[in-house]
Amino acid sequence: MNVTIRQLRAFVLVVQKGSFTAAGHAMHLTQSALSLLVRDLEAALGARLIDRTTRRISATAVGQEFFANAQRILGELEHAVGNVDKLVAKQRGRVVVAAPLVLSSTILPPIVASFRERHPGVDLLLMDSLTDQVLPNVRSGAADLGIGTFRRTEDDLTSVLLFKEPLVAVYPKRHAFSRAARLTWKDLKGSPILTLRRGSVFRELTQAGLVAAELPLEPAFEATYSGTLIGLVKVGLGVAIVPAHATALVDKTSVGWKRLERPAIEREVLMVHRAGLSLSPAAQAFAEHLLKDNPHSAMSSRK
Repeated sequence: MNVTIRQLRAFVLVVQKGSFTAAGHAMHLTQSALSLLVRDLEAALGARLIDRTTRRISATAVGQEFFANAQRILGELEHAVGNVDKLVAKQRGRVVVAAPLVLSSTILPPIVASFRERHPGVDLLLMDSLTDQVLPNVRSGAADLGIGTFRRTEDDLTSVLLFKEPLVAVYPKRHAFSRAARLTWKDLKGSPILTLRRGSVFRELTQAGLVAAELPLEPAFEATYSGTLIGLVKVGLGVAIVPAHATALVDKTSVGWKRLERPAIEREVLMVHRAGLSLSPAAQAFAEHLLKDNPHSAMSSRK
């Protein structure tokens, strides 16, 4: 059955206006062109929909029943098109962002708040998790975007550099490091080192710093979350090596921190999504917002 939207609209307008001429004006068609649309619709349905007389036009019994359905179809189509327009205009939609606990609790809250203010119709879900859970959530489609520090060998993902930040040493306030003007990796010699677990990118960065300082990596404690390491520092169990943003979690009355130098080891914070797949308008809006309104943004990209 070859029924078109133009045929449905022509029929509905004829019934509503009671005139082929008036309906034609509404569709910017001649009376004969609009009449042909209705005849083609009747032929496709195999039923007469309009009774035509010299005095008046009225819907047949079949036409009256079909009129209600045609109105509903056109209304639903208009609603669907309107929804698409809103999605494209980034006024509606849903976006899921996966990020590690530290970033979720430090840099992302103000960014999420300003995004919600600008796009109140977009449903945004922040999926806070451990670092090694971010990429699986992006790859599976559970998250549209992932934010964090990842290795550069993720060929199935497209990544954008948001910013870089140094690794820092977090230590008890009473530690001698509090009196030092600067802190180098070699200064860590003899201190119990607290690190993130083996296999994490941060562990590899810590290893690189210690190797450069010709020091062995023999952790006193390991953990999967920077906040846990900072808690261990607070009770005097050692010096934690964490990314700079993790210091937002410290209790400054009992814990201090300094950037580690010579060498300066930095981690890259990336925004990633699945390569080869277009982002939804809502996800694209958040990605653009993150790059534009993030004060740390590097505004550079790579794949």
